[in-house]
Amino acid sequence: MTKPPFPSLPRGLGMRQRQKADGSWRLWWEPTPAQRAMGAAPEDLDANRPTWSKRRAEELRDAAAGKAKRRAGSGGRTLAALRADYCRSSMFKRLSASTRKGYEADFKRIEDRWGTTHVARIARPDVRTWYEGIEATAPTMAGKLVRSMSVLMSHAELRGWRPENSNPCSKLKVAPIQRRKRFASWDELDALVKAAEDKGWPNMACAILLAVYSGQRQADVIACELDEMRDVQTPDGPVLTWDLERQKRGNRGIVPMHSDVAARLRNRIAGAADGQVRLLLDDVTGAPWSGDLFRKRWAEIRAAAGKACPSIKRPALQFRDLRRTFGILARQGGATRDDIADVLGNGVDVSDALAGIYTPAQIAATQRAVSAVRRPAEERRA
Repeated sequence: MTKPPFPSLPRGLGMRQRQKADGSWRLWWEPTPAQRAMGAAPEDLDANRPTWSKRRAEELRDAAAGKAKRRAGSGGRTLAALRADYCRSSMFKRLSASTRKGYEADFKRIEDRWGTTHVARIARPDVRTWYEGIEATAPTMAGKLVRSMSVLMSHAELRGWRPENSNPCSKLKVAPIQRRKRFASWDELDALVKAAEDKGWPNMACAILLAVYSGQRQADVIACELDEMRDVQTPDGPVLTWDLERQKRGNRGIVPMHSDVAARLRNRIAGAADGQVRLLLDDVTGAPWSGDLFRKRWAEIRAAAGKACPSIKRPALQFRDLRRTFGILARQGGATRDDIADVLGNGVDVSDALAGIYTPAQIAATQRAVSAVRRPAEERRA
């Protein structure tokens, strides 16, 4: 019979231990009924590290009692210090603004749980227990937080705060991401554009069609500038193109505009005011959209369109789904994966995972991606 982690459990810490059927021991922290009522939950400790487990139990007890976290000294290698170090690093600064913003939100939640913990003492079982606690109610968020924490742990190895190949976030058997596959039908697209036009919002109608026919993300659509739209001479005449630098990846792309949206874009360009920078402006205020304002306007359009086309609400179509819609429609029109990848700018030509989202296998053809998007004949749609 193996010895228990503690011959006699420390008093007043809420620690519990019990021998399992296989002879090993389970060691955990158990909150009192009052602590549970305040949101505290049991947490497994490490039976093989009694000293660390006792210190962790003290932290949990203090946190449940509302006591302030102990601040680490300037040389303390806590997770809070690691987060601060990573956010000062050149690696973090090279990331796009949107990626940094996403990481910062995740890091805050991670620090709320692990902030005072010494980085070298964070073990895989602890992270797995934390993950399972979040997964029970928010599985997608749980996986996202673990992946963000893994970035910090990898940085800890580079700084020498953890041994090499000791990332506690690896091999956790985290549930795979359930990738979204929603895309819009032609009827749904027509309903969205009509709803925007009925409200007198030509900029919003143009934004919807620009996303569909160019396959670009919301952030790039609302940030599109007038001078990014340029005519390029071809044997068949001038073609309006969008020369952009994608915000998420920082890669450049030149996307020819489909004939179904080019005329609307030219109207926006011709009607631009002196000194105007953004191509599309909010139809209510006349000012550039912020992300929050654009999402508010989109929600209004989607709600109005959903009355005429209920499928928009089942499940609710999101603006990001319009990017995926481009990939679906282009593939249906016969465009190849590498052609579509040139437009999307995301490597769909070499990634089977991305191909499964944006380009499910359809009949092969030879037309290029943007021109491959064709509205079905009216008699076929009737």
